Amino acid sequence: MKNREKLLSALAFLFMIAEASALSSELNSLITSPTGIEARLTRHTVYVRTDASGAASSWNIITENTTKIEGKSSISKQSLPKNQAVIFDKITLGYAQGAAAGKEGAVDYSLVAPPAILRNAILVITQNGREVLELPVADMVKGQSSNSSADNYHDLEGFHYLVDDQPMEWVLKFPNGETFTPVAGKFNLIELRIQGFKTSRKQ
Repeated sequence: MKNREKLLSALAFLFMIAEASALSSELNSLITSPTGIEARLTRHTVYVRTDASGAASSWNIITENTTKIEGKSSISKQSLPKNQAVIFDKITLGYAQGAAAGKEGAVDYSLVAPPAILRNAILVITQNGREVLELPVADMVKGQSSNSSADNYHDLEGFHYLVDDQPMEWVLKFPNGETFTPVAGKFNLIELRIQGFKTSRKQ
């Protein structure tokens, strides 16, 4: 019952942003179609696992070089696919140390506590000049010692959204003058997961 209530709340939120023409024109029309909604919502987690070694100042988690690869990233470049908007209310950030390059999808991000420079950073997500989210990393990693994966997520206590087919920026703002230097020659790997629902065209 609780899951159904959450889905209905997400649908209501989706209608609200569609009526405000916040999504792509095609997705807006699928949701507000006079003949009935032609889009659906399904549970979804957006994730990116990447090497942040040497990051400093304002550092981009996703770039034009981000590639959709199973286990490493669920998105390509800096935008979501057409008709796939994301409504989310939970987020988490994990940290791991990698011994070799290119192993972002082969490590456990819940075993090592994030170093102070990462914990003290700020995550800022923007899209087309709209601030989607600004949140201290410390809020997102507070549950890393939990035995339950669900407890590792930070509850945003309200829905946020990412528009389909539009560029976005996911930026970590590190403390002034600090560099995310690798420890003992190992790579600094981070994992960002955003949990909620995605839209898709009904088949």
